[in-house]
Amino acid sequence: MMTLFKKLLYYFLDSWFSWFTPGWRRQGYEMSQAIRRYVNMRRHCMTPEELEVCEARLLELKAALLAWDKEETVRITKRSDLQCSSMPGFSRGAVVEMVESFFIIMVVFLGIRTYYAQPFRIPTGSMQPSLNGIIVKHVDEIPSFPQRLLEKVTRGASYVEAVADVPKRIISISERSKWILFTETVLTFDDGSTVTIPSARGAVIQYLREQGKIVESIMGIHMGTYQPGELIIRARADAGDMVVVNRVAYHFRKPKRGETFVFDTRGINTSMTSAGAARLADQSEATHYIKRLCGLPGDTLFVKSPELLVNGEPAREATIARVAAGQPPFNREGYQQLSSTLQSGAWLTDLSPMTLRNPASPILREYAALGDNTTNSLDSRYWGPVRQFNLVGPAAFTLWPFTEHWGLIE
Repeated sequence: MMTLFKKLLYYFLDSWFSWFTPGWRRQGYEMSQAIRRYVNMRRHCMTPEELEVCEARLLELKAALLAWDKEETVRITKRSDLQCSSMPGFSRGAVVEMVESFFIIMVVFLGIRTYYAQPFRIPTGSMQPSLNGIIVKHVDEIPSFPQRLLEKVTRGASYVEAVADVPKRIISISERSKWILFTETVLTFDDGSTVTIPSARGAVIQYLREQGKIVESIMGIHMGTYQPGELIIRARADAGDMVVVNRVAYHFRKPKRGETFVFDTRGINTSMTSAGAARLADQSEATHYIKRLCGLPGDTLFVKSPELLVNGEPAREATIARVAAGQPPFNREGYQQLSSTLQSGAWLTDLSPMTLRNPASPILREYAALGDNTTNSLDSRYWGPVRQFNLVGPAAFTLWPFTEHWGLIE
């Protein structure tokens, strides 16, 4: 029993905590793994003599490591290196090791992402101030390089400034990926010039609206024009919180009212055509949303600003109640009631409460998703309930940047 315990203890020590072990032991363990891997991969083409040498050295190394015998481990490691390194394919180059390690890491990462946990970037400001979204905010001046570098590392913020050199007009606003993990938006002008902004398209469009350079009317959308010397943009682009979503939680427990959750938009008509929802149109392009779960199957919801009523009573969950309280840093409006006149087709208005179905089929059970920043949130008030088959999981942890939001998510 004691020998078995030692084997298990040394296995975890050598496998997971090798950097805390002496160098001679680490080298001995690495040699034993190299011999084991070589035999497993090339057993079919090894000569009996080569196979005998490898298995003998492997048994000797195991015994020396189990006995914690430094001198014997060093001796066998050197002997194994002399005898085995001359065998075809035993010694592998650094490039081969690096490529193999890369593919192993990618397989593990993709497996975790697919089945257990998934990183997710907050795309908009609909959950502020609970979570930061991707936003572009005008600044009066660009800070010094040390400050920009500090904010880049700690808050994921980037600064951008551009001034028109000739008369020009925006003709397109397009989004593209950068280095796979990042997003940037390109403003293209009629003179062929471009301005690249390290942010999502929706955030850039919102910035241009605030600056009066994109105007929607019954005649259509009017893009901004600039004169020589006119400021095109001087802003700070915040990357938004990156959260880790627990993809397996809802397989073991029911969703809870008040928690932050992520869902996909399959079967949800997020396209808003009413004039009152025009400013939220860019949110509708997302394939995944992150919101506050405010209604469970069987609940009847009604917004009586600033309160959210659940089955006729104000919601008691702390995360919902703090929004309704309207205290800084939350919006003073609390939960915003939609006008049935202005928001034609909306599901939850001043005249129409929303009742969530609770059918026998679990995948069709319905939930309500509202943003904490309901004055700027395209959510269940507009496009209705989220069904259970849309659920991805609760948001568990804010991974980056290192702001006050870093850590566990309520």
